[in-house]
Amino acid sequence: MKRSAKVSAVMHKLLIEKEMDGFSVIELRDASISISNDHTEPDEARKIVYRQILRFIKNDWLRSEGTGQKKRYFQTDLFKTLQVAPKPEAVEIEISSMTDYSILRRERSQYKGELEIVLGEIEEYQSLNHRFPELKVKLTPFLEQAKERSAHLLGKVNVLTNVLKTLSEGKTTC
Repeated sequence: MKRSAKVSAVMHKLLIEKEMDGFSVIELRDASISISNDHTEPDEARKIVYRQILRFIKNDWLRSEGTGQKKRYFQTDLFKTLQVAPKPEAVEIEISSMTDYSILRRERSQYKGELEIVLGEIEEYQSLNHRFPELKVKLTPFLEQAKERSAHLLGKVNVLTNVLKTLSEGKTTC
């Protein structure tokens, strides 16, 4: 009677369906990248594949020969007798600290820069109004527009600051 085991969908495709045997970590990594739909970086894919190889060795499903870059992995007789079924691929919804929020920092910096420019404009319009009172009627609409833009930009900066502060607090408490 055959024992049954569940393996990752990628390892199932490579070792069972494609019948890979006598492979190196790099060969398995390249094959996993070629069949995978996600765009995993080669270094990350190598780590994932190597963790699977270690698990298979621990379960006596693979054995290794050689050392270093010459190391090759072979399926054991035990693995060949297993009834292997692929694990269903999980849909990952990642809301963790691994998410890259650097774009929020860049946006906040951009808005801060724009806000500084608009505040400079406001200051200059006010200076011109004091120096040349006869231009006040013509300059007032520009001054009001600049004040509205500054309020809008300040709102964006405040929102992003609050979000980034909340995210950084979440990282320290986890």
